[in-house]
Amino acid sequence: MPTRFGHFELDENARSLTLRGAPQSLQPRVFDLLAYLVRNAGRVVPKDELMDALWPDLTVTEASLQRAVSLARRALAADGLERAIRSFVRHGYRFGLDPDLTEPEPEAPGGTPDVAEARRRARACDWTGAVTLFEALPPEALEPADIDVWAGAVECQGRPAAALPIHSRAVAAHLGAGDPVGAARGAVALARIEIERAAPAVAGGWLDRAESLLAEEDDDAVRASLLWMRSRLATFEGRTEEALGLASAAFDLAKRRGDQGLVALTLAYRGFYNLALGHVGAGRADQNHAAAIALSSQVDPVTGSTVYCNILWSCRTFADWERARQWSAGFESWCKASFAEPPGACDLHRAEILGAQRALPEALRSIETALRKLAVEEAWTIGEGHRIRGDIQAMIGDLAAARADYAAAAALGWDAEPGNAVLLFEEGEIDAALAALDRALGGMTWFHLQRRGHLMIHKARIAARGGRREIATALLAEIEGEPERWPQPAIRALIAETRAALAEPGDPEARRFLFLARELWTSAGMEYQAGRVRVELARSLLADGDRAGAAIELAAARMTASRIGSRRLADRAAEPDLAPAA
Repeated sequence: MPTRFGHFELDENARSLTLRGAPQSLQPRVFDLLAYLVRNAGRVVPKDELMDALWPDLTVTEASLQRAVSLARRALAADGLERAIRSFVRHGYRFGLDPDLTEPEPEAPGGTPDVAEARRRARACDWTGAVTLFEALPPEALEPADIDVWAGAVECQGRPAAALPIHSRAVAAHLGAGDPVGAARGAVALARIEIERAAPAVAGGWLDRAESLLAEEDDDAVRASLLWMRSRLATFEGRTEEALGLASAAFDLAKRRGDQGLVALTLAYRGFYNLALGHVGAGRADQNHAAAIALSSQVDPVTGSTVYCNILWSCRTFADWERARQWSAGFESWCKASFAEPPGACDLHRAEILGAQRALPEALRSIETALRKLAVEEAWTIGEGHRIRGDIQAMIGDLAAARADYAAAAALGWDAEPGNAVLLFEEGEIDAALAALDRALGGMTWFHLQRRGHLMIHKARIAARGGRREIATALLAEIEGEPERWPQPAIRALIAETRAALAEPGDPEARRFLFLARELWTSAGMEYQAGRVRVELARSLLADGDRAGAAIELAAARMTASRIGSRRLADRAAEPDLAPAA
């Protein structure tokens, strides 16, 4: 008779293990181990007995048994039952057919109550409590899986760099236990952290290590993670087409494995690369699907935050503010529920979205927090943080601080566009503004490719307002020639502003384009930008003698300036040429 536990069914006669009716792939020796433990459920089976039963005619080390146990647990993890196989230090293993296998046992893997408590705290997202306990335990009390949990808990404290030596220790522990797949998983985790620290050479070394460990192993989940990280390394080096192919291959493996966290992760990045290459419909669909999976599945915190971080990063660099607003609430909730201290990336996204759409002082506080964390985390995005703070300072009205931040971003290897170019233009430096945008448009990384439309339309608007009609017209033709690639309200609003600037003086079409721009900025939730256009509309209405219409626009701009905390917008609405006639 087949034995059922959880949603598994094990049939010794047919030598099959199924999960909800779907066959599960197990190596023959791993199947024999699981069958033997299930047959002796409730009894601690001595290690010697297991080795004699599994390798009757061979002399093997305990490492072979440990590896078989690790692989059996990994198979059971597909239904959350990896802890059904319990370890008893210096004794053996027991398969527990308990009514609720999710409850911790007094004797947990590692053999001490402290290990059980550390694991329980990690499951409860008490990351500080878990880390404190793991740090106090002697090395011999921890199994490789415990060290994996410890490293993840340190990451969830918002300290990824501090997790590096623990992940390295986990790799060594898995190798010592004869588990190259577990070691490869740890090597991929190390590569993930290293690439966030702008260390692609180190990340590549760990990925090569993972590749060699998987040379004779067949594990779709780890191989999918490896391919995903290879895709990230490819984009870091400007090979976006290759990255798309790698992410697609990773998604296929993750889907075959049925690992929802990996499916969401690989789908999000496939969408990311599609967006960078101009496949907007496919990219948005992939990322929206990935976010929905992450919200509706039991995805681990590091995977879930990576999915959301990637999606919001795409929205920001793609100027897709409307979509960013829709997903940002879920992302903030995820961070608060999953992390003891949200990573700097969470605060970075929150700051730019706040700066674009809501209160500027709150956005400034958030970016200050993000910059402090990113410095400690040694994150490569710290340059992006300075660019965002520069934009926020410029909208508030502290232009000296904005210039300092734009310079800091450039010093860290980032461009500060389009904010820097806009500031240069408003100070009368049109040639410098256009040159700065040209430099950014010459980049071929995913970062530059995704922002291409946003940069081009800012260049067109600056050129139009600065009297460079030919430049502006050529850029508009290129952008409007691919409307499906640039559907964002923010870009369409800037197109309308550019059209207004190109119109002849007194042309009623100019005002119509400004009204359209105002509505598009409003629909995207971009209050500062909508207020800025209202001031331009008021100027146009006054020139046409419509003082009542101008007064309405200026009053709305002043209200916006007060609500979002923008001295600069308030000053624009109070410029002398906008004062009512005596």
